[in-house]
Amino acid sequence: MAEVRDPVMSTADPSIPRLPAGASNLQALLATVVETLLSVFRGLAFWATIPLPLVIAGTLATNVVATRPLLVGSLVVLNVVCAALGHSHSPSV
Repeated sequence: MAEVRDPVMSTADPSIPRLPAGASNLQALLATVVETLLSVFRGLAFWATIPLPLVIAGTLATNVVATRPLLVGSLVVLNVVCAALGHSHSPSV
């Protein structure tokens, strides 16, 4: 008799190739490295958001904006980008 498989209940699909165990470990290591780098990047962006307004205020107080408006505008854009990227960072206590 022919074997009848229920397609709804079956979880094993022989047509999907399995990765060797070494490749799976490599993928896990790569995922961990990428996650760590993203966490560090978010943390740097989060903490850079704190002093940047003080730097911008210093450039405004010392009239740097009159001589280098592009620099001050770039600092403002950098502050906004850092705030957006560092928003999801949660500093550990």
